[in-house]
Amino acid sequence: MTQHEPLPRTTPSQPYHRIARAIPHRGYWWRPLVTTAVAAFVWIAMNLQVMVPLMILGELWPAASTSPSLMDPLNPADQVLGLGMLALLVPAVLVGSLAGYGRAGIVLSVMGRFRWGLLGRAALVVVPVYVLLNMVLNLILEREAIVIPHLGPAVILAWLVALLLAPLQCAGEEVAFRALPMQVLGTWLRWPLLGILVPVPLFVLGHGYNWVGQIDIALFAIVMGLLAWKTGGLEIPILLHTANNWTLFAISPLIPGFTEQGEVGFLGLALALVPMLLLSAGIWWWYSKRAGLELWEPQRGRGQTLSSASASSTSSASPSAPVAVSAPSAESTSRPLSV
Repeated sequence: MTQHEPLPRTTPSQPYHRIARAIPHRGYWWRPLVTTAVAAFVWIAMNLQVMVPLMILGELWPAASTSPSLMDPLNPADQVLGLGMLALLVPAVLVGSLAGYGRAGIVLSVMGRFRWGLLGRAALVVVPVYVLLNMVLNLILEREAIVIPHLGPAVILAWLVALLLAPLQCAGEEVAFRALPMQVLGTWLRWPLLGILVPVPLFVLGHGYNWVGQIDIALFAIVMGLLAWKTGGLEIPILLHTANNWTLFAISPLIPGFTEQGEVGFLGLALALVPMLLLSAGIWWWYSKRAGLELWEPQRGRGQTLSSASASSTSSASPSAPVAVSAPSAESTSRPLSV
């Protein structure tokens, strides 16, 4: 009769893609498979429960039906369906991580939680840049195309739904295309680049731009993966993603076809790519200084909050031994791209 080896009491801190290895377990190889399977099952189940009834309602009540393009910014059903399906990725991946690794918070950061303070400090610079770029600049450049819609209940509802769901849509894409593949592959492999690069083709295929526009989408995916690895969490990728999309959705009802995905010109690529790269480089440098890290050194953690770590250390320590706790459109466009 064989006995199981005792679980290790402590594990070394790990970077974001390897954070599952900071959680003491007897076996790791099967946990990424369970995480992925459960996340996929939960996401499909929630879509069947939420989105299918919405589509049935549209068949029974034409006023609540979706448009043929599914991308009409003045149609509430389009906004709920398009953004809501992606928003549901957040709880799906969290439940998957809880089932596979026993801890949902590692999806958010190496601290096991969402670091609102970090997001708030970075937002002081990121949000004004995107407001000026995506809202003010585009309202000036597209002034001849501006059409004031009739502000009926449906239009107002569609606009509010887009503004409310856009952050969740961005968070859903980040947990599905950054957190999940990075941590699944990182459980098995030490190299972070594999988990960053493997999901890029899928992220690109999820957008309908031409090859010029897809350059921005691919580079955005790579840079967001690198930022998640560097900062040890999804706060900065979600912030950049949300700042871009939210400001575009905010003015999309005023400019017909503004957020439609299609042909993109090189000016549009520059308007989308240059600010993202400059902001990302600045945040990378700022975070390195703020956290006391070398330029190519990632933030590490143990996947739990300070209070949890203290409780865990106390329970695993000898009762008589003191516990030391350390603080831890069809035409080419120059418009920005929604990701």
